[in-house]
Amino acid sequence: MDPVKTVAPSLAGVLDRNLFWMVWNSVLAWIPVALALLVFRGARADERRLPMSPMWWGGLGLLLLFLPNAPYVVTDLVHLRDDIRAAGNGPVVTTILPVYAGFIASGFVAYYLVLAELGRFLTARGLGAWRTPATITIHMLCAIGVFLGRWVRLNSWEPVVQPRGTFDRMLLALSWNWAPVLITAVFVATALGHFVTRAVVETGMESLRRGARLVRTRRFA
Repeated sequence: MDPVKTVAPSLAGVLDRNLFWMVWNSVLAWIPVALALLVFRGARADERRLPMSPMWWGGLGLLLLFLPNAPYVVTDLVHLRDDIRAAGNGPVVTTILPVYAGFIASGFVAYYLVLAELGRFLTARGLGAWRTPATITIHMLCAIGVFLGRWVRLNSWEPVVQPRGTFDRMLLALSWNWAPVLITAVFVATALGHFVTRAVVETGMESLRRGARLVRTRRFA
């Protein structure tokens, strides 16, 4: 007998229903982190301008294609209502909500890490003043990407493997009357999620550094 089903049947139910797509979407959300490390850390550290290599720009384009998968996870809250309904009288706060919270947090941590790599890359090349405009632009591009992924069911690789058909679908979707409203809503959710994640991660890291300094001070006092 499955111990999870015995101890927490509501938790087992939400995992049975959602484990596959949650794992798959989490993998897609973290692919941009690996791409960011290759693109931004793979460039020459002593180069004081943007790389001119076609391969580097191709890698950056691939990163931008996959990056919307990270904030995309917030739209998976559309499944939450069905899971709450399926739980019946079972606990929700201690089972279903933590699963979704961890899943969404993972996506936004991946998104934060990519933008942090971008910020370090720009700062190292004397372009730190462009960090905020670049971040806002990426929020908007990701909002459009998330809209196309959620409401048009467009995958990150389709612009590469089916460019003509994908372009037609994108134009049709973006001409929809409700497209600006939905894109704006996703932009706000993405920007807010990034802001909160950045605050939590950087505050936690600073606390850890202070703790480490305190331990070293007491050790050598």
